[in-house]
Amino acid sequence: AVALVLRALRERAPQAVFVLVLASLVFYATWNPLYLVALLATAAVDFHVGKALATATDEGARKRLLATSLVVDLGLLVGVKYFNTVAGLVSKEPPFSIVFAAGISFYTFQSISYVVDVYRRDQAAETSFPRYLAFVSFFPTLLAGPITRAETLLPQLAKPLTPFRDDLASRGLLLIALGLLKKGLIADPLSMNLVNRVFDLPGLYSSTEVLLAIYGYAVQIWADFSGYTDIAIGSALVLGIALKENFDRPYRSADLTEFWRRWHISLSTWLRDYVFFSLPGNRRGSKLPYLNLVITFAIGGLWHGAAWTFLVWGLLHGAGLAFLRLRADRGPRRPAPLPAWRTALGIVATFHFVAFTWIFFRATSVANALDVLRVLFEGTVSFANVPLTAALALVLGLLAQAMPDAPAKKLELRFVSLPSFAQAAVLVLFALALRLAGGTSVAPFIYTSF
Repeated sequence: AVALVLRALRERAPQAVFVLVLASLVFYATWNPLYLVALLATAAVDFHVGKALATATDEGARKRLLATSLVVDLGLLVGVKYFNTVAGLVSKEPPFSIVFAAGISFYTFQSISYVVDVYRRDQAAETSFPRYLAFVSFFPTLLAGPITRAETLLPQLAKPLTPFRDDLASRGLLLIALGLLKKGLIADPLSMNLVNRVFDLPGLYSSTEVLLAIYGYAVQIWADFSGYTDIAIGSALVLGIALKENFDRPYRSADLTEFWRRWHISLSTWLRDYVFFSLPGNRRGSKLPYLNLVITFAIGGLWHGAAWTFLVWGLLHGAGLAFLRLRADRGPRRPAPLPAWRTALGIVATFHFVAFTWIFFRATSVANALDVLRVLFEGTVSFANVPLTAALALVLGLLAQAMPDAPAKKLELRFVSLPSFAQAAVLVLFALALRLAGGTSVAPFIYTSF
């Protein structure tokens, strides 16, 4: 509906921005109208801070402006996201609770990146508040990302949008279809038929069933979140807006560093650019970069929620990356290419490390994670409680990681080049496959809770 209205507006960029803002605010308010308070406060403060930074010359004043933005943004994020957890620790019956605002982690980081870029003079300050509000509240990415930088979205909002442009819209519709297939044919069968059952009551299952559930969650969270990202990027393309890639078959990574170049790319690059690079002592030869990696990923873990499980997950990844950096710093400046067997071994080892850390990410508590680990190492063997649908979804998700670049791109280009009626037929077939093979229950998208 939004794309049709934007198409009717044609060359009228200001009116198109107004439509986007209105659609985004209505969309967000349908979840809960109270969500708009934190969103509008973040956008208003950061827009005016950005304008003030553009004209301020005194470095002290610029730092105070940056601090104002960070205090407001992070104060809202921490207050909305973590107040209930902290209040529950302080008192068994807190006097009040705060409604969790879906998507606040994503739009807060998005708005912070704009202010920091303006402060660093890497980004021109936006002069139009409606355009800035459209950037912060852009509804395809509002609930679960990807975290979009100002340099990507603001220039496109300043120009007339071209909804339903043949090449962009065709690719967008294909991405939406693939995202729905990832969700319906891989993520949900694994979640409903295996992962949730095992993590809820691990003591009822054998070690092999727990191991398959751990593998299953690794595939589930990839299919669920990358599927959501496909839908978000595809929706933006239908509206005439191109966003950057957020996933690139992460389980084919030969080491943990490569994994974070392929997994949730918008968050990993955000943590690198705005946390890691902001910490002191990152020069070569210093020992601080190793600690900074641990700190950065501890923050990345807590970004997901105020829970020990997320902190443990972040610390494990930070420690793994610190170890790899230490090994690289002590090795040759230009290491020789690895033989194929070493690369294959690295892929297997990296997948198992990542899958192991997902235990803490998925578990409801550290005690729950330890229960899963206890059963895992008991050594019992049985596959009686692994449904065929879950096993097939697991295999399909793992095979998708091995899809070569060239054939995947070729299939996409082939679809885009088809006449419209043929594209429609393919999309209808996708819909039928989803309807026939998908389950009757739909699990919530995992990252909409962050």
